[in-house]
Amino acid sequence: MSGNIAAIIKKQFNNLIWLTVGLFFLAVLVQVAFFILVMGQLKSDGNYLLEFGIATGILIMTAVAVITLLNNRGRRVQQLSARLFHHELNHLRAANNRARSLRMMASKMRATLSFEVVVEEALNVCSIALEEMGIPRRSLVGAVFLFNGSNLYPVATRRFIAADLNRGIPGQSGIIGASFTQAEIVVTNNPRKDPELSQFVAFQNALTAVCIPLRAGFQIYGAMVISSNTAVKFDDDHFDLFNAVADQSVIALQNAQLYQKLDAEKQRLIEADEAARKELARDLHDGPTQTIAAIAMRINFIRSLIAKDAKQAVKELQKVENLAKQTSKEIRGMLFTLRPLVLETQGLTPAIETVMKRIRENHGLNLRLVGGEYGSLLDDNAQSVVFSIVEEALGNARKHSKADLIEVRFWQEEDLFVAQVRDDGVGFETEDVNRDYSSRGSLGMVNMRERAERVDGSVRVESKPGQGTSVMLVVPLSKHGKRD
Repeated sequence: MSGNIAAIIKKQFNNLIWLTVGLFFLAVLVQVAFFILVMGQLKSDGNYLLEFGIATGILIMTAVAVITLLNNRGRRVQQLSARLFHHELNHLRAANNRARSLRMMASKMRATLSFEVVVEEALNVCSIALEEMGIPRRSLVGAVFLFNGSNLYPVATRRFIAADLNRGIPGQSGIIGASFTQAEIVVTNNPRKDPELSQFVAFQNALTAVCIPLRAGFQIYGAMVISSNTAVKFDDDHFDLFNAVADQSVIALQNAQLYQKLDAEKQRLIEADEAARKELARDLHDGPTQTIAAIAMRINFIRSLIAKDAKQAVKELQKVENLAKQTSKEIRGMLFTLRPLVLETQGLTPAIETVMKRIRENHGLNLRLVGGEYGSLLDDNAQSVVFSIVEEALGNARKHSKADLIEVRFWQEEDLFVAQVRDDGVGFETEDVNRDYSSRGSLGMVNMRERAERVDGSVRVESKPGQGTSVMLVVPLSKHGKRD
């Protein structure tokens, strides 16, 4: 492109030279006319050739000087323009590379919650500053230091030896301490004598180092140190790049901390929920279940003692006994839901089969389980959550679907465990359920989706009137697969 600019400038100067030649040629014609018309009348004998020759010679010499000057000046302007254009083009390319690198870094931040990936990319982006000055990337020596307790430890490095990876520094002196105190970038041209950096072998041969603090407000997360074995001089553009990278890294660190807090809170809620369910199960077992069973036994004993109108009394007592037994059966069903012992002792598949058996016996529905062997892929917490969601979906299908067949299917798809409850019933409009869900109206769907989120999973419901319903649950095995 710089060659095209030079060609355009050369063409314009050539046009100017030809225009100058034309003007001088016109001047010669005017001069000839002047001597013929004016000097011819003053000197009728024609003795004006000497003056004409002198004037013409002066005009030609002036023309040659002007054209030569224009030609030289044109070459000079071409060279300066090409050099300036090349410089600006390189500057624009460098700015474009920085912007593209920052966009890639931001894209990685959106795609991951791992701050390790982001800080690694931060060092890659900072290496661009060295490449712009003609220094190869292999000359980059750097690290991202984060606080672990009261000391800084490297979490992402370039050209560090193994012995330095676990070395901690207090971050209270040298350029790191100065950057924390001043809350800005600090540069040193003698990092090998820095009281803290000199502890690392990688920095002992460095000639220039810059420290960028990783901070948000008054909170300091750590520092990023970039150095080179070649002496370099960083300018304001490089500092702007370093600050932008530091800002992105801090955002990633904040997101990682927030995620860890949310994950810890989620685990706490799961444990609290399980503890509450177990406690309620114990209370029900030790209280109402025993009481109702005793009532049934007592009534049965009383029936044998009644002498007056024994026939009617027996009928009434039989009704009471049946009611007590039914109540006891329902409470035992509640106990199974709250604390399915078969889930704890035998696993997910036997627990689901127990629920399906109870539905068959009590409601006469046709149910089928496919792929039960995949239930053992999940850890105990995930099995408990999957059981609750599948049981909820089966309860919804039993109550509302009017289906001839309800099928539960488990399978593995790459790194995902998938559970599906599908029926061939009447179906419904999913938009109505989603609308209710957004207003907290559909409690069953709320429960299933909130439970799925506890194991980093998701629930999808598909249904149409007259075409049945499908409830699909997906759980990542990378996080909740059973470990040997």
